[in-house]
Amino acid sequence: MGADIEIILLNRDKKVIKRETLHRIYSCDIVARETAPGYRKVYDYIRYSRFVQEVLGKSSYDQVVVFTIANALFLSPYLLKYYRGRYIFDIRDYSPLVGYSGPVLRRLLKNSSLNVLSSPGFRAWLPKCESVICHNVRPSFLADSVGQARDIDCRNIVVLTIGQLRDYETNRWVMESLGDKPAVRLQFSGKGIACESLEQYKVEQGYNNVSFTGYYHKSDELSIVDGCDFMNIILPDDKLSRHLISNRFYLALLRRKPMLVSEGSIQAEYVKKFGLGIVISAEDNIFDKIIAYARLFDPHAFEQNCNRLLQQVKFDTEDFSKRILDSSIV
Repeated sequence: MGADIEIILLNRDKKVIKRETLHRIYSCDIVARETAPGYRKVYDYIRYSRFVQEVLGKSSYDQVVVFTIANALFLSPYLLKYYRGRYIFDIRDYSPLVGYSGPVLRRLLKNSSLNVLSSPGFRAWLPKCESVICHNVRPSFLADSVGQARDIDCRNIVVLTIGQLRDYETNRWVMESLGDKPAVRLQFSGKGIACESLEQYKVEQGYNNVSFTGYYHKSDELSIVDGCDFMNIILPDDKLSRHLISNRFYLALLRRKPMLVSEGSIQAEYVKKFGLGIVISAEDNIFDKIIAYARLFDPHAFEQNCNRLLQQVKFDTEDFSKRILDSSIV
């Protein structure tokens, strides 16, 4: 849009540095662990909201984009007093605060210039409101990062889990299901709070077909995905995971990789509707389902299935862009 942009950042791990963007950054450096207790997180958000209000109070902004429910709730008195009708409310995930903040959340959604959701599944737990979908994928990716499906060799199948390794129990179950199975290799690429425990479990069980490749550069992400046959997107059965669309989902869609997704999730609805992989329930034998799927896999038909959903994603992305322009007062 050619607008001047300034960023007010809660820089929890100090990984963001100013040379990464041409925009001015106001960085609130509050170092905190992802596993910090709830009271510490509340305290940090109070400190951050005060920092944000100080920055907003010193400048005259036309519009504010507020990311996450927690930020919006802690800033709600200020937003509703000074930026009513001039803030975009962007919701990327579920927050436990939803259950304690119904009236305030409804006011925030009602008085924004635009409400943006990263998944239509969020409408299941949000107060009723007008909203637009902004998928977790860059428009340039939709145009330039589409791969080709390939045949699956049933004697050498690679199942990839890529990104943040946050959940121990679900990933341990997948490892237990596929560990030392013939013809299958399970690869974990990325780091996270569950990584060390998962690596220890692998050693304890003596699984020779499980590997951890650690942290990777974003520029290497597509090549890592291209090396697999299935993308593991099995998530915990909780309110957040049931309704989100993960970054891995889009990676699998764009690079033409069949997905393993959890029964009862919105991702499972897409996989069933468009024929994008395997829906896994707690009672399933993951290995048997993978082998059966691989034997019948048709790369050409699978690409057509991916294209049908990509068309919907592109339509949503175009609609989001139009709505941003329509709601802007810049």
